[in-house]
Amino acid sequence: MRKALMLAAASALVLAACSPERADERTYSDNATTVEIIEPVPAEQRTIAADDIPPPKLQARVPQAVESVAAAPQAVAQNYVAADVPPPVVEPRPAPLAPVARIAYAFSYAVALPKERGAELMSRHEFACVSAGPGLCQMVSAQADWTTRNPGGRLEMRGQPEWINRFRAGLALDAANVGGALEEAATVGEDVTRGIDEAQTGAKTTATLAERIRELQQRRGGTLAQQMEIERQLAELQRLQDRQEIELRELNGRVQSATLIIDYREGGAMAADSPTRPVAKALQNAFGLSMGMLAVLITTGSVLLPIAVIGGAVWWATVRRRRKAPTPA
Repeated sequence: MRKALMLAAASALVLAACSPERADERTYSDNATTVEIIEPVPAEQRTIAADDIPPPKLQARVPQAVESVAAAPQAVAQNYVAADVPPPVVEPRPAPLAPVARIAYAFSYAVALPKERGAELMSRHEFACVSAGPGLCQMVSAQADWTTRNPGGRLEMRGQPEWINRFRAGLALDAANVGGALEEAATVGEDVTRGIDEAQTGAKTTATLAERIRELQQRRGGTLAQQMEIERQLAELQRLQDRQEIELRELNGRVQSATLIIDYREGGAMAADSPTRPVAKALQNAFGLSMGMLAVLITTGSVLLPIAVIGGAVWWATVRRRRKAPTPA
């Protein structure tokens, strides 16, 4: 027994010499738990017996972050139940877009210009259309007469809508640059949507009917008269389909292009914004009335002059014969 006590005391002294004066607190941790190992106090502070050596204490600590995460769902659920949930906001649906109509546009303008500058501006506009090329602009008609009593001209062109819009946007400036003014402007649009739909539907129906007749024609049987009747019906359907396709192409062409008509008139003192326009208009009317009366007099004189000459000759001959006749005794 005494030997055992001596061996225990020697072991305690060896352990005390290897360890520092105060026991260190060692901590081992991982992501889930924290383990602290507390070693026994040194042998100098107490009497150590072999049976009194305490085993190391293991204390497991749960991190506060884990505790808060574990408690978070319950707290969130309580707050969600307690809070007033607002009703969902229903966004209004956008209104459907209106169907796009297929419209064929035609524009007409009247420009008042000085007589000496009208032909120049008209030639520039015609050259601009021809220079743009047939894909953008084509001349339909051009006529002008600047030597008559009412000089003027007229251009009619047809082209791509975007090019026509850019061209007509500069008409007022072109007229102002030559001392004139834009007097009239009009836009006319024709809705050809129904015509295009009818032409498309008719062409499809005619083609389907012709195909069915061809299928019947391929079957065996039938007299020669029946075969000839089928051929006649097929030819009639083909002509009808051709007319419908031509009409459809024409309507589509009208939609994909625009017509522009420009009338060039004499301006100057007769311009729309000129203060002397009433006087010039009155003088022009008076001159026209005088010339008209003169024309009437000339016409009347040309008719009455031969009658007067013939009547005068007859009267002169009658008077002379009476003078020569012998008087009775």
